[in-house]
Amino acid sequence: MSLTAHHLSELCAPSYLDGLEAAPVAELRARRDDCQRAEVVLSYLRRVLQGEIDLVLAEIEIRRDGGRSDIGRLVDELPTILSSATASLTEPAHSSVHTMPAVAEMMDLQHDVPLEVLLAQVLSHDEGHVAPGELLPGANLCTLGDSELGAVLERLRDEETTLSSKRRVLHERIDAIQATIVDRYKSGAADPDSLLT
Repeated sequence: MSLTAHHLSELCAPSYLDGLEAAPVAELRARRDDCQRAEVVLSYLRRVLQGEIDLVLAEIEIRRDGGRSDIGRLVDELPTILSSATASLTEPAHSSVHTMPAVAEMMDLQHDVPLEVLLAQVLSHDEGHVAPGELLPGANLCTLGDSELGAVLERLRDEETTLSSKRRVLHERIDAIQATIVDRYKSGAADPDSLLT
């Protein structure tokens, strides 16, 4: 099952952590894995949006310098554009290690759901649905007017900020649930042999 905006809202709600102390270890693991799967999806989509932002900025710079809009040129310069942008990322990586079920499900998800559909599902807001194709300018980048390009950049930045914020909340959820699981084993309230099954 792919991630939706509604499911993401449930995971990020404060009530998601309700009842941790009384929940069985199996439920705690399920909640943690659910958050981890969502975090993997958000990390992936965030990188996609950052790449799109970098392409829009490169196109704006080309125009500002008097160059001609050309998708071929952007494609040729793509490795340079993306590598310089990656070096400037400032958000620290989260230290949690994902469990194998979370990673495996994300890999299946990538094959089952087209990227633009996944973006639309995750970024749908209360005030309206984001249609597939609205966020990724792709090959149409060079056909946009300057004001349209500015609007696309603003929208991409807003959505990237939204994903980053939700991702940080998921990190907090993962850490809280994992700490509860560890405490159970330390206190002897959970059977360590269950880790082997």
